[in-house]
Amino acid sequence: MGSKDKTKSKYFKPIILILSVIGFLLSVYLTYLHYTEGQAAFCSQGSECDAVRQSSYSSIFGIPVALLGAVGYALIFWFTYVSISKRARWLLLYTISLAGFVFSAYLTYLELFVIKAICLYCLVSAIIMTIIFVMVAYRKSEFYPKLSSLHTAVLTICVLGVVIIGSNAFQSDGLDIGLDADGTMTANSFQLGLAQHLRQSGAKMYGSYKCSHCNAQKALFGDASKYVDYVECDPAGQNAKPTMCLSRGIMNYPTWEINGKYYEGAKSLQELSQLSGYNNTQ
Repeated sequence: MGSKDKTKSKYFKPIILILSVIGFLLSVYLTYLHYTEGQAAFCSQGSECDAVRQSSYSSIFGIPVALLGAVGYALIFWFTYVSISKRARWLLLYTISLAGFVFSAYLTYLELFVIKAICLYCLVSAIIMTIIFVMVAYRKSEFYPKLSSLHTAVLTICVLGVVIIGSNAFQSDGLDIGLDADGTMTANSFQLGLAQHLRQSGAKMYGSYKCSHCNAQKALFGDASKYVDYVECDPAGQNAKPTMCLSRGIMNYPTWEINGKYYEGAKSLQELSQLSGYNNTQ
């Protein structure tokens, strides 16, 4: 091994340990927010962060995805830290980081094309896991040189298959969710019930098609957003009603009109439920 390779090997362990700690703390924080329904730092209420965290894809059988991430990072830290053979260390780290990388890529795909909102924290976690995986894969020749390319490929394909098939089964068929023909996330009973309640009670959402927070607010309802009485205030928007917005003093988007009162800014589904008096929180 050359001096340059020795230098890289010297920093491999501490970098993996540091990254796994950061990823673990980030995942624990997201798990805390999941159970407390708290507001994420640096994310405004009802933002794209909330759209992702409150979507049906944020948990598997009631277990937060973030908690699974915390377990993955903890395992990466442990197998990097403990004294085991190089071959066992690389094999374990490669399998775990590959699974984490594939699952992160799958979740990022859901954010971009299904939920249509991006969670900054989730993106940072995906980047951390990607870096760990690349570092581990790159050091194969040092840790496990006798493992053939064929065996590595078989291992990779097996992990890919388990993660992708399992994720799709547990997060789609195993839950009361789905996709419409246009790729919109199907609403669960709470989203649907709340949207219909808001409409029946005369609540309105004022916004603009150019407003990212308005789009994120709609995303919280999934395809039940079609039941929300939305008023387009931008004159260039579809079915725009700028005169109505002006007559009611709407200056910021989105603004909710609920029971004769106006509330500026995007709101979480729980907050909308409280403001409108919707009690069905199943």
